[in-house]
Amino acid sequence: MLTRAQLNKAINERIKELFPGIEILSSDVEEGFNRPSFFVRIETNRTENMRVNVYRELTCRILFFPSDRNRYKEEAYNVQDHLESAFGLNLSVEGRTITIDSAVTDIVDRVVHYDFDFSFYDDGVAGDELAPVMEVLEYDA
Repeated sequence: MLTRAQLNKAINERIKELFPGIEILSSDVEEGFNRPSFFVRIETNRTENMRVNVYRELTCRILFFPSDRNRYKEEAYNVQDHLESAFGLNLSVEGRTITIDSAVTDIVDRVVHYDFDFSFYDDGVAGDELAPVMEVLEYDA
C-alpha cells in the first residue's frame, strides 16, 4: 500500500530534479525561511475502504517562494511552467504510475500555488489477514 510519505518523497524527488539547489521545506512555513524554496503538502480528500482495496483521492499542494519578494514574476512564471510540465499527466511512485486528474496554478501574495488532484486504488488489508467469508447463518426465531 502506498503511504503518504512515499507519495511525498516521489513528489519531492521530481521537484529536486527540476530545481536542483532549491530547498524543499518539510515543516510549516514560517517567517525567516530561505528563498527561493518549496513547500509540499499532501491532503486527503476522500478515502473509501472496501473489502480488499482502498480508493483514495488526494491533493498535492506545492508552494514556491521566489528569490525576490518584489521582483518575482519571471521566476514565478518559469516555476509554474515547469511544475505544469512535471505534474501535468502522471506521477511515478514506487514503480506505479498514478494519473493526475486535474491541476490548478495561481500566484497569491507573491507565492506560486500549484495544486494537483489524483486518485488511485490500492491494496487494502493483506489477503491472509482477511476474515473468512461467512457461509451459512443459523438463528432461532
